[in-house]
Amino acid sequence: MIWSYRAVKNPAARKKWLTFILVIVAFVFGYGAYRVAIGDNAIRIALLLAIFSLFIFLYAIITLGKPRYYFMDEELLIYKPFNTRLSDVRGYSVDENRLIIRLSKKGLFGVKTLYFDRLEDLREAEKWLKKRVKQ
Repeated sequence: MIWSYRAVKNPAARKKWLTFILVIVAFVFGYGAYRVAIGDNAIRIALLLAIFSLFIFLYAIITLGKPRYYFMDEELLIYKPFNTRLSDVRGYSVDENRLIIRLSKKGLFGVKTLYFDRLEDLREAEKWLKKRVKQ
């Protein structure tokens, strides 16, 4: 089974990526304010922050609009760069309002959350997981 999603269409993924981007922006603008407070050239810092803002804005547009793909076969769940063995998954929970499936699994790395654009894809993946994962 293969499906894709875009972060801009999924409320949970959109919130995750926007929070990540806002943390980066807050950190950089905080550092810029610190540099101005210790006496650096304010015009130079403002110019650097304006250029940074342009790049982070473009990064946000690309990140939110980029399609991401999941692939499920008989024993693996693949979302580049992560792979998860279905034998490691102990259970899952479905949130139809946020269009996600959270996997509870052993280990630190791997796919832990499945995001969807459409409710039909979510239901199909849930049926597929019911057959292969023992809760």
